[in-house]
Amino acid sequence: MATKSLKLGRAWDDEFNRWTEELMLGRQSKKPKQSPKAKSSWTGTELDTPSPPSYPGKGSKADVTARLFAMAKGGRQVMIKITGGSKNARAMKKHLDYLSREGQLELTDQDGNPINGDDALQEVVWAWENTGPKLDPDADRKEAFNIVFSMPEGTDPRALADAVRAIASVEFAGHQWVMVQHFDEPQVHAHVNVKAEALDGRRLNPRKADLQRWRERFAYELRERGVEAEATRRAPRMRQAKINKPWGVTRREERGEETNAKPSTPNPAKAAAWTKSFSDTVTTHGKVIDALARSSDAHDQFLAQLLHKMIVEQSAAHSQEPVRKVPALER
Repeated sequence: MATKSLKLGRAWDDEFNRWTEELMLGRQSKKPKQSPKAKSSWTGTELDTPSPPSYPGKGSKADVTARLFAMAKGGRQVMIKITGGSKNARAMKKHLDYLSREGQLELTDQDGNPINGDDALQEVVWAWENTGPKLDPDADRKEAFNIVFSMPEGTDPRALADAVRAIASVEFAGHQWVMVQHFDEPQVHAHVNVKAEALDGRRLNPRKADLQRWRERFAYELRERGVEAEATRRAPRMRQAKINKPWGVTRREERGEETNAKPSTPNPAKAAAWTKSFSDTVTTHGKVIDALARSSDAHDQFLAQLLHKMIVEQSAAHSQEPVRKVPALER
């Protein structure tokens, strides 16, 4: 009897993992392979493509169920955005001036050293220009990226700063970077400005998979510091993608300022793609709910009820066919 129960438990776990992976929960994001193999601009040697690091426990049942709970409750989503970059040393200095508010704010570097005042900012730019891979003044490419890590108003700013430093130390290991926290917006946020080329000559080349991995680690680091945070894609949350706007327009809107943004018209192809995505997500969520509802764990059964409620509400909001009734939930 115990053997049969154990087999059923394993079968349920396999089924649960299969459907939650389809929702991209706990799945490893793989970056496309580079061809030909990249070479270090510093040493000329070939560079292996590193395996993207994952936060501890990613993909475990505890991790995935926690993310499903956050999804069902409409938990606060982290935001990471690359807002631009610098192509030469002069542009780097100009941007560091902006980040430091002309030297009034203290920055810290990758080693935790404080950076105060214009002379210290000049030293940072000199080090980036002359230490490790040299900057090519004629290259038409980004030599540094500015990345914003943000959470909604009310987030503990110290926890956010610690989480940002933790993710930067992992994701930008071997790179030169500086960090600063701003307090002039309702959203709690911090900037990381990172030199594109690491000391071994490996270039930072962010793709969508990288941004999602950063978001997931950022959310994990915040949760480790007691902040409710999640990094779920819009499709599993059944939220339609927002209209892309220039960063400056978005920031002015957040401050309640006039933007004179042109009204957008729906794109028929995108609307059709969204309808199909919504339908597929409803189907997958239904299978997850089935698996959870058949579990003997009361915690799983309660999660199934929350997810079912979320899907019914979202289906009604978007006038879509809701998930079918789950017998285990009707008892």
